[in-house]
Amino acid sequence: MSLAADYSVSSIPHFNARGLRRCVVPGAGCSNGTDAVGSSASTADFWCGRDGVVLMRITWMGYNWSFQVLDGSGRPIPDEKEPMEELAFVVAQELYRWMTEDAADLPPFDD
Repeated sequence: MSLAADYSVSSIPHFNARGLRRCVVPGAGCSNGTDAVGSSASTADFWCGRDGVVLMRITWMGYNWSFQVLDGSGRPIPDEKEPMEELAFVVAQELYRWMTEDAADLPPFDD
């Protein structure tokens, strides 16, 4: 993932978001544009986990992957506008890279 030193993204089992609060920035997404085949869009939704960790669910082409996101030092990312906007920007960049380069071979954020 780009800016890997800034974030730690770990795969987790699917989580039930019922009862969880959405983060101040609720998500990010990207589209790889349109062409003869069509367009494709992927979204990442963010929730505040009960322990303060950002939980992220990525959806693309009917598939879902779940992750927890910490800062590069292993601490929870504050649910505040600036840090969450930075996370959303990095996630959108990584989604685009993944969709255009690795999607056929790897799940998102797989090293």
